[in-house]
Amino acid sequence: MLVPMQQRLIAAPDFEKATWVILDDVIALHGAEFGSLQFSAGGELLLVAQRGFQLPFLQQFRRIDQHHDCVCGRVLRLRSTVVVPDVEKDPELLPLVAIARDAGFRAVQSTPLLLRDDTLVGVVSTHFANVHAPTPVEMRILAEYSAIAAQYLHQLLRDDLLAERAETMCRKLYRQSARRTHAMRRKR
Repeated sequence: MLVPMQQRLIAAPDFEKATWVILDDVIALHGAEFGSLQFSAGGELLLVAQRGFQLPFLQQFRRIDQHHDCVCGRVLRLRSTVVVPDVEKDPELLPLVAIARDAGFRAVQSTPLLLRDDTLVGVVSTHFANVHAPTPVEMRILAEYSAIAAQYLHQLLRDDLLAERAETMCRKLYRQSARRTHAMRRKR
């Protein structure tokens, strides 16, 4: 499973396409209903890609710092994977349970994309509609893939700064989501 994921990633011709390949591959690996990818920028995580979420969720998690109670905030602090099989039973997530319910997920895992020197490139998360924990095999594959993905993204950046790219992608994602939301409201 890791080899085809790596091949799809390396076939991505640019940074933004690689971002979507990473997100889609991790969602498929876990069989998740939702997913998000955030990049590191100035001590924060900026949401740059997502599948399955609506505008209210995107507004809530557009920018996350290490003090945020959410799972990706924990990953930012700890620099390690966090798995929450049931958000309603995690004491740290109690303030966010209503947001999770509204968004339609009950479980989440977030994994850092780290370079060899421990520099955080970003965090990839999968969200599940029901109580769920990825298998040890899935998590082992994700650990290997996240290291490969971090290196590949770093290579694609060349001389660009990750923070600048993250800001641009975050704004683009938010504008696209807002336009879709407004278009859906007009159709009603």
